[in-house]
Amino acid sequence: MTPSQEQLDRLRALIVVDVVTALTAAFLMLISWLLWVDSPALPAVTAAVAVAGLVMARALWPLRRGDVSQAVLWWAAANWGIAIIAAATATFAWPLMMLAALLPAVLATATASGRTLVRYVVASIVVCTAVVLLGELQDVTGLTDETPVGLQHWLLVLFIPAMAAMVGLIVLQNSLRLQGALADALAAQERLADQAEELRRSRARVVAATDRERRRIERDLHDGAQQRLISIGIGLAGATPLCRTDPNAAVTALTDLRRQLHLAHDEVRSLAQGVYPPVLSEHGLVEALRSAVDRYPLPLTLDLHDPGRHPSELEAAVYFCCVEALQNAAKHSRADRVRVSLGADQGSVWFTVQDDGVGFDPGVPGSGGMVNMQDRLGASGGTLRVESAPGRGATVHGSVPVAQVAADPRPAHSTVTDLARLRGLSMS
Repeated sequence: MTPSQEQLDRLRALIVVDVVTALTAAFLMLISWLLWVDSPALPAVTAAVAVAGLVMARALWPLRRGDVSQAVLWWAAANWGIAIIAAATATFAWPLMMLAALLPAVLATATASGRTLVRYVVASIVVCTAVVLLGELQDVTGLTDETPVGLQHWLLVLFIPAMAAMVGLIVLQNSLRLQGALADALAAQERLADQAEELRRSRARVVAATDRERRRIERDLHDGAQQRLISIGIGLAGATPLCRTDPNAAVTALTDLRRQLHLAHDEVRSLAQGVYPPVLSEHGLVEALRSAVDRYPLPLTLDLHDPGRHPSELEAAVYFCCVEALQNAAKHSRADRVRVSLGADQGSVWFTVQDDGVGFDPGVPGSGGMVNMQDRLGASGGTLRVESAPGRGATVHGSVPVAQVAADPRPAHSTVTDLARLRGLSMS
């Protein structure tokens, strides 16, 4: 996971503080050697601490390119080195060095995971154990005996609180980070719960709408095409005897039956188009929308960029949402002009239906049409955005994501035309 700039800044500040602490300790050791402690070991310890401080400073370079793992590794190696060298030579400093040895493990909890974190913890434990053993069981250099007890106490009093504060600061930062991550996780869980509840309500609305649509189709078939076909059957039965007795009357009856048959055909075709228009499956969204607005009651402008062919569920969602938005505009907007736009980008197929009518307040709970459009697009992972205000018209914009926009084998084209020109074309 890429670290945030805030995390990089915190780690950089910690390393800088540790570098300053190490170099300060080296400077105080040098002063002690010059003024109070006459030991050949102290200059070597001073040099080792100063070198370790420079190694810590080397950890700042990987941070410039965001490489946290390398920065922590350099910093940890410097801390462990200081802890071992100082405990081996200045045994009285082992409590301070144990804190220095623990710093990498504490910091690694925020910057590493898995086996890497285990390695840091194990290494810190090993170094801490070595520090205690070196500080308590040996004094090869004799530096502790040559250092005044008061100076030993002052060095420990000066640096142990600083090291403890660094450990506490790291723990506090890790705690805050974990609390922030937990808060984000809980917020995400609440959002998922809200989305799940909305999905449940949406499914319930879809089931109810499906039942209503099924009953409407049954009613339309029963009251329309079915009754007309029954009437045609009765007419044919009555026209058969006329063929022998009165041919002219038979021709008139058959002509009327033919007219009724055409009407029944138109009703069935209209009903089928309301379910899924054949032109949509055969020719795609552009031709389907042209056909849908053939008899639209308001002045209409089309700006249709062919999005290519996509799964039938996606095309149906876009088509029926466009038709629904057009019907809403015709019923409620009292607009002088309506504009329909259709297109595709790298990630979605989108549409816009815009009118210059009376508008409405988007804060008012949505109508059934708006809810239907949201459910249709939501079922395909899409979104619906409605922009309107009283007296300022309305814009309905929807989009449905696609894995990859299908390419039309023909060159992409745009059609911008008025309804008056459309009506002059064939809308088969």
